[in-house]
Amino acid sequence: MKKILLAIVCSAFTVLSASAQDKKFTLNAGFLFPQTLNAMIGYEHPMSYGNAVEIYGEIGNHWQKPTSSRFWKGYYWDGGLVYKHRLVRYKNGMLRFRLGPQFGATQKKFFIGLEAGFEYSYVFQNGWEFSLIQKNNVNFLHGDNFRNGLLLGVKIPF
Repeated sequence: MKKILLAIVCSAFTVLSASAQDKKFTLNAGFLFPQTLNAMIGYEHPMSYGNAVEIYGEIGNHWQKPTSSRFWKGYYWDGGLVYKHRLVRYKNGMLRFRLGPQFGATQKKFFIGLEAGFEYSYVFQNGWEFSLIQKNNVNFLHGDNFRNGLLLGVKIPF
């Protein structure tokens, strides 16, 4: 009886434990050049061999000087779909190349664009991931053509 109970408990923990191949809810924030604060929320769907697809939405703000009354004058929002190709797999981490289209608006001007960059993820024992994202955005149809910078974030499996 003890062996059967132990087998049931072990199989339950195996099923409930998180891995790098789970669907994830992502939260990231950071700084982009030129003078931009950025926050991103997304859903990551895993694929084979460590590759993944992410659907995301983000909001950002270009701050102007002086910042007292014009801080929220340069906001933007956008969303997109990113394919993440695995470049290197480490013991508890992974380096991926990110590439995909995006669309959004800034100050009543719509734009389309392309995002490319790199992402390093480190997986903790509980399944949560720490991510460091280097992103480059090239946007068309308005004056905010280039944005690049670093984002820090977490990925929560569900």
